[in-house]
Amino acid sequence: MARIKTAAFLFALATLQILTTGGTASAQLSELIEAQAGLEAGREVELDLPPIVKKYRVPLVRPRRVALSPDGVLYVADWGAGSVVAVAADGTADVVASNLGEPAGLAFDPSGNLYVSEHASGMTGGGRVVRITSDGEREVFVENLTAPTGLAFDGSGYLYVANFQDDSVTRVSPMGEAITFVSEIPNPSAVAVGPSGTLFVCSSTEGSVYAVGSMGEVTLLTRGLQGPSDLAFTPDGHLVAANYGGAELSHVDPKGRVRRYATVPKGTIGHFFDADGNLLLVNWDHRMLVKVVTILTIPSPDSDTPIRVRLREKRQRPTEKTPEQPII
Repeated sequence: MARIKTAAFLFALATLQILTTGGTASAQLSELIEAQAGLEAGREVELDLPPIVKKYRVPLVRPRRVALSPDGVLYVADWGAGSVVAVAADGTADVVASNLGEPAGLAFDPSGNLYVSEHASGMTGGGRVVRITSDGEREVFVENLTAPTGLAFDGSGYLYVANFQDDSVTRVSPMGEAITFVSEIPNPSAVAVGPSGTLFVCSSTEGSVYAVGSMGEVTLLTRGLQGPSDLAFTPDGHLVAANYGGAELSHVDPKGRVRRYATVPKGTIGHFFDADGNLLLVNWDHRMLVKVVTILTIPSPDSDTPIRVRLREKRQRPTEKTPEQPII
C-alpha cells in the first residue's frame, strides 16, 4: 500500500484550514506531520476539533424533511411553501416541484425517481404520493391516503407510507398497488427500513418506536422519546430518531436502549446521513437547513486513496451531576 508522505499532510493542512478556524487545526496537523508521516494511505486521522456546522442560505417556510439523491443532491420538502427544493453542493437552490399539498415525506427509488407525500391538511382520503422523474415529470403514484408523512423504500422496491391521521402504514408495490401493512400505531410520523430489511415506525404522540417484521408483525422497541418526528440510519446501520419535542437526536439500539446521539437546536424535525456519516438537519421552528460535518475526505497528492479526517472534540469526563455529553 502506498505511503502518505509529508506533502500529503501539508496538502490536508491547507484544505482543512479553509474549512475550520485554522489555528488549532494547523497545530494539530503539524504534529501529525511530524509524528505520523508514515501513516498508510486510507487510514483515518482523528483531530480534537468540533464538527463544522454549515447553514445553507436557502429561504424555507416550514421545512419538514430532508433527503439525498443517489447523485448527492440535497432535497428538502418545504411543507409551508408547498414545494420541494433541490440544493446543490455550492448552496444553489432550485424548486423542482411546487403547488404541493403540504409535502411531508421524501424518498428515492432504486432508479433515482423522487417520491413526495402530500399531507393535504390531514383530510380523510385526501393525501397522496407523487413521483417526480429525473426529467422533472410528475405523476400520482398512489392516492386516497390520510395524512401521509414519512416514506421509505425496502430492498425490493416496495414503498412504505406512514399515515399520520389514520394510525397506519401503507405498503405500495412498484406497480402502485397499495395495501394496509400495519395498523393501530398512533400517529406514525416516520418510517425507515434497516439493513436487514426490518421496518421501523415511530409514533409522535406515544414517543415510541416499533419494529415491524416481513409479515406485518409489530413489536414495541422503545418508549420515552420526545415527539419523534423522523428516523434515519447511519451508514454503519445505527438507528437515529429526531425528537421534535426536545433538543436532541436519539440513538435506538436493537434492544430498544436509548442514548443521546447529538444535541441539536430545538425544532429539529427531520434528519438524514450522507455516505460518510455527516448529518443533515431541517429545523421547522428556525426554518433552516444545516449540515454537520464530522468526516472530511481529502485527496492525497501521493496516493489514489484519499485521507479521511474525523473531527471529534475531546471533552472532559462528566461528573455524576453532569449530563452525558453528546457525540456531536
